[in-house]
Amino acid sequence: MKSDCQKHNLTGVQAKLTSCLLRYTKEIRADKAYHDAGSACRAAGLNDAAFIYFNRYIDLYDVIDDPDNAGGLDNTAFENTDIPSPFEIPLPEKNIINSGERDQIRDWVLEIKVDDSVGQNLPTCRCEHCGAEKYECSLTCQSCDAQWEPCIVTGLPLVKTNAVSCKICNKGAIREHWNDYISATMHCPWCKSMQTQY
Repeated sequence: MKSDCQKHNLTGVQAKLTSCLLRYTKEIRADKAYHDAGSACRAAGLNDAAFIYFNRYIDLYDVIDDPDNAGGLDNTAFENTDIPSPFEIPLPEKNIINSGERDQIRDWVLEIKVDDSVGQNLPTCRCEHCGAEKYECSLTCQSCDAQWEPCIVTGLPLVKTNAVSCKICNKGAIREHWNDYISATMHCPWCKSMQTQY
């Protein structure tokens, strides 16, 4: 899906997709997942999320360089999400980028930190069941424990009022992201059958 998004310049879809992949950082390489999410959100102009993801990436970069220094990680920005704590995820032995590339990301994070027009919170939405504010990518509401299936295009929670499904495999997607993806690829991301927009 990420390569499809890159190939077809679906920056908004890729930003949501890479953000949702962070919930699987126990299974996939965490530092790369945060790097990809930060890069995709920055490319899509979602600087609030990019700031937080890149900030976590820099923290992980430093811990990979110096594993004895892991105690200083702050998980406040990710509380009440379904993203695993940095203390629960395995880390690789080596970083994926060099220190010069890391410094470019760090400089961007510092620029954003002093920019008053950019908030420093993860994007939220209202739970369709209880109305509580929740992290938009979480598949579970921390207030009422409601759960959602993931959209097959982005991984975002599949809210009933905005859901469509593939005519062949019946897997669900968020209408807006389905239409963006189908207009570019003409096929369902799950079963690869030819599809049309809704």
